[in-house]
Amino acid sequence: MKFIVFGEDWASHPSSTQHLFSQLAKNHEIHWVNSIGMRKPRFKLHDIKRVWGKFKQLFSKPENTAIKTPSTMQVYRLPVLPWHDNRFVRRYNRWVFSFYFKDIQSNGPLTYWLSVPTAEYFFTKKAQDTLIYYCGDDFNALAGVDPNLVSSCEKNLIKKADLIYVVSDFLNNKMPAHKTKLLPHGVSYDLFTSDVKRAPEIDVLNGPVIGFYGSINQWLDISLLTALVAERPNYQLLLVGDIVACTSELMQFKNVTHVPAVDHERLVEFSAHWDVSILPFVDNEQIRACDPLKLKEYLAVGSPIVATNFPAVTRYKSNIYIAKNQFDFINKIDQAIALDKEQLSSLKSAQQDIAKDHSWESKALLVQHDILMLNKAP
Repeated sequence: MKFIVFGEDWASHPSSTQHLFSQLAKNHEIHWVNSIGMRKPRFKLHDIKRVWGKFKQLFSKPENTAIKTPSTMQVYRLPVLPWHDNRFVRRYNRWVFSFYFKDIQSNGPLTYWLSVPTAEYFFTKKAQDTLIYYCGDDFNALAGVDPNLVSSCEKNLIKKADLIYVVSDFLNNKMPAHKTKLLPHGVSYDLFTSDVKRAPEIDVLNGPVIGFYGSINQWLDISLLTALVAERPNYQLLLVGDIVACTSELMQFKNVTHVPAVDHERLVEFSAHWDVSILPFVDNEQIRACDPLKLKEYLAVGSPIVATNFPAVTRYKSNIYIAKNQFDFINKIDQAIALDKEQLSSLKSAQQDIAKDHSWESKALLVQHDILMLNKAP
């Protein structure tokens, strides 16, 4: 099969789409289109820097990244404009896409995979082509996305799509049932069950280590974490990732350590060696729709997991400590730390059994099968 994929910038961060197509690229030809934007830039410093960065990318060589580009994949950085609700911009963007992909489009059937709804107007789907919408978030509630811009594109995409994949029951309920399938996130199982060295950043910490990795953003319950470190000064809170939210009050505590974002391959050096993994999310529409990538990774590692209460974790409630409130969250961490070796071993085995069924290899095989069946249908 030949895929044209609209996703985020390749190798910018290890997204579910990138994990899937790292696997699918082993057997198929992939044409990956870097981010075309889901928000109109404004005259703000952050937006100006981002636009300038995207402009420079057009004339620079690809950087060496932790995520390798498969030999069967070609990555495109198209000179398109992000004002997708402007008819002149839409006409220009369609012309740019046609210029780059005219030969590819005329050579056999294609599978268009859209993780970015704003790409829905870039091409005209032929009868022999397949259009898949991969919905990994609720874009009406996702931080950093212009919902007014995306919503009309998403409505058109939902109508035109032959198959829709969603990552959560919340999103599943918003889509037409006859062509929607649930495809929860997977895990690089071999990586997160491997015997790896302990991150040196953990070696300097004394006492039980409570860990989180990922973007330290507005969807994290910072007040909850602040209460945790205040109430349990003997616990060490380790946060690995880029800080986007205001964390000044939290960071003033001596038992809080921050490590900037690390390569995906290094994450297991942290999570396999701290005492408790946490998912301290706020309760909002974005979190209710999400299926965090780190959830399956935490399960594969097999350390105790303590989470706030949101839908993605409730299906694993027998193997995850799910807190009802702030007090309960701290209490659940106490319980997790108090587990003896036999209990920890049993929990690890159960969690890894769950994760084993969600490898990215198995997810890619499922996608491949679904598309083949779809193309065989009368």
